[in-house]
Amino acid sequence: MGGSGSGSWYRGSKKDTTDDYCNLDINYLVKHGYIKDSICHGGGSLTWSVTRMGEKHIRSNISFRVNTLEGESQYFQPIYTNTDTKEKFDYKISLVTTAPNYGGKRWWFICPLKGCSRRVGKLYLTGTYFGCRKCLSLSYESQNAAPHYRMLHKAQAIHQKLGGNGCTDDWIEKPKHMQHKTFDRLINEMEHYEKISLMAMSAKFGILDRL
Repeated sequence: MGGSGSGSWYRGSKKDTTDDYCNLDINYLVKHGYIKDSICHGGGSLTWSVTRMGEKHIRSNISFRVNTLEGESQYFQPIYTNTDTKEKFDYKISLVTTAPNYGGKRWWFICPLKGCSRRVGKLYLTGTYFGCRKCLSLSYESQNAAPHYRMLHKAQAIHQKLGGNGCTDDWIEKPKHMQHKTFDRLINEMEHYEKISLMAMSAKFGILDRL
């Protein structure tokens, strides 16, 4: 088996996003009881459904073991097979905890790819090994969206927050119990984002001479 980070099974590119690949989410694992204090050699399996190029891909061959027993090596151990090469993988990803200001304990993965060791909440499978978003050059879906779409989405989100349907052309009444000052501020923000969206669209497509 090659060193961590080797191989070309769905290798990431700068055009790829985090939505394109299977991921390990530490919060999901904690929420469902797979990772918690005093677990010694627990385990389970995970199934993902990922849509790429309009086609749904399902991978259900990833099982795992976990050891979070204090005083021992704490790790998450994924076990899976490369669907292309049929190569089997079985390795350990270190786990660490921090103490948030609000109390309790928060779990993190340590990125297993060579030269990284970043503390992260999610790891992605774009190649042979799981790795963090930075190592795999993945962007968030919103980062790939054109500027005019990003600004329009912000305007639509405010419209929905005020009880609307997301169509900024539709009139919207002030929600009950909301102060007029807050309502006016949100309306101004919505109109601001909408105007930026139109300006960005004009610059890209040349469809508007003047705003």
